Amino acid sequence: MSKKKTIIAIIAALVIFAVIALIVLLNSNKPSEEVEVVPDTTTAAVTTVPQTEPVTEPVTTTYPPFVNGLSLKAQEYKESNPDTVGWIRLSNTVIDYPVVKTDNNDYYVDNNFWHQPDPAGWVFMDFRCGMEADYFTDNVLMYGHNMADGSMFSALKDYQRYEDFYEKNPIIEVSSLTADYQYKVIAFMLCNGMKGSDFEYWNYTMFEKDPNNTEWTLSEYISKFNDKSLITTNVDVREGDKFLTLSTCNTGDTSDPTRFVVLARMVRPGEDALEGTTGSVRVY
Repeated sequence: MSKKKTIIAIIAALVIFAVIALIVLLNSNKPSEEVEVVPDTTTAAVTTVPQTEPVTEPVTTTYPPFVNGLSLKAQEYKESNPDTVGWIRLSNTVIDYPVVKTDNNDYYVDNNFWHQPDPAGWVFMDFRCGMEADYFTDNVLMYGHNMADGSMFSALKDYQRYEDFYEKNPIIEVSSLTADYQYKVIAFMLCNGMKGSDFEYWNYTMFEKDPNNTEWTLSEYISKFNDKSLITTNVDVREGDKFLTLSTCNTGDTSDPTRFVVLARMVRPGEDALEGTTGSVRVY
């Protein structure tokens, strides 16, 4: 074979090799057969709550403004539980509950808002008290457990636990079914909760001007809470004021009869809600 033919043959062989290599390379980079991706529409099981059962999650709320239509919330919840008589809310705590009342002070100790047995019970008003237009007691008593999970009235103890809590949160919001009110805290104290003990000083509803009457007079009432209060505030008290008393267990120990009691008086019409709530002094 001539030299010229040999060169042509080599070139041809190289071209054929290059073509084969190119075909192999293209086949190796060819996308594989597409697979249809089906979105996962499976969802986790959801626990539903009947629409007639209000849901109260322990969400911390922060206010002022202090009046926020609590009576309207109470009316709404009354549709779920006819025992509903109002609402209570304390800023920067989980206390944001409908208040119930029945003909005794036992039922809601261990039954919840939905009439289910529950060791947490519910926040309830003393059966002798009222906030109705035709029966508004001088002193409205409410009770709630001091629960380890922080629910019900556990947060009331923050007045005792933290020195700055009172001046940051001196107002307790309360409503009836028809009106909203604000009460400014004037005292909190530890009381013996045994029957016949000092706790019964707060376990009454009406003040009498006649010192010979069997009910307490307002001056006696003021004297008692001044003697026991763990704080001295600058909130004044006068004849005609309405009061709110909140009671919870001091500890979670059922053998401990001590009660932690918070006392507040209603903000008067036209009064600055925060007047007198600064400059308090702790008493230990």
